[in-house]
Amino acid sequence: MFKVQKSKINNYLSSDDFNWFRRFIESEVGIRIHDNKHIFMTNRLIKRVERLGIDSINEYRRFLETSDQRFFEKRKLFEEIVTSESSFFRYQIQYDMLGNKIVPEFVSERIDKGHYVKIISLGSSYGQEIYSAAMVIAEKLSVEDRFFVKLSAADISEKNINKAKAGYYEEYDLKEIPGRYIDNYFFKENGGFRLSPKIINLVEFSQFNLISENWNPYKNADLIFCRNTIIYFGEKKREYVLNRISHSLRKGGYLFLGHSEMIDPKKHGLVQLGNSILRKV
Repeated sequence: MFKVQKSKINNYLSSDDFNWFRRFIESEVGIRIHDNKHIFMTNRLIKRVERLGIDSINEYRRFLETSDQRFFEKRKLFEEIVTSESSFFRYQIQYDMLGNKIVPEFVSERIDKGHYVKIISLGSSYGQEIYSAAMVIAEKLSVEDRFFVKLSAADISEKNINKAKAGYYEEYDLKEIPGRYIDNYFFKENGGFRLSPKIINLVEFSQFNLISENWNPYKNADLIFCRNTIIYFGEKKREYVLNRISHSLRKGGYLFLGHSEMIDPKKHGLVQLGNSILRKV
């Protein structure tokens, strides 16, 4: 399809269409769009309407309902809707616990016995979260022990994944990183900073929808980051994802949530160790 000029597009989002898109997005990816997001939704939908050369938002709705291309287009729409926000070493207390308590546990209870350790970041955005964990692992473990640690990151957005894989960040992205990590694992490039391949190569990225895709790759996880993700979900989808996380964690595995994400730990077979830090019992 060809791209049309914005002036030719009927950018009116009716109440009926608004409610349809809200239901559609929540059913597909769990994200709840609130009543006051009419303008937000209109602007995001217009981007996809323009890209496809469709004449109206209502026609775009029909495209998503009937077109052979709708499965590919759904992912593109979700990339527009999902807000990507992350930073290196956000919630420093969690990384302190990872380095000072959890990694030594991994060594004594798993690595020394020849068992692999699985660390996962869900809703990984541009990769800062999992790369922060990778830098802690690289600092605390020998090269030989690192072999037993498998770090995986998943996001619904292909655009986010490609940016994360590149490992390139602007100077302002590094403001929260302790200086020793910048010195050891970054180098300047084209006005910004490139993460060292020895960190990038520790992490495997994949595209993943928390609501609708197969969780088998994340079974027997030792640590799952799922921060500032379920806060955007409706109650039923949030409970579904938390149940999948709980089932994916091995006994004694850890869950790191965002600092404002409050859950009932017992309901999911977890105990609270600290603010936003939980463990499977």
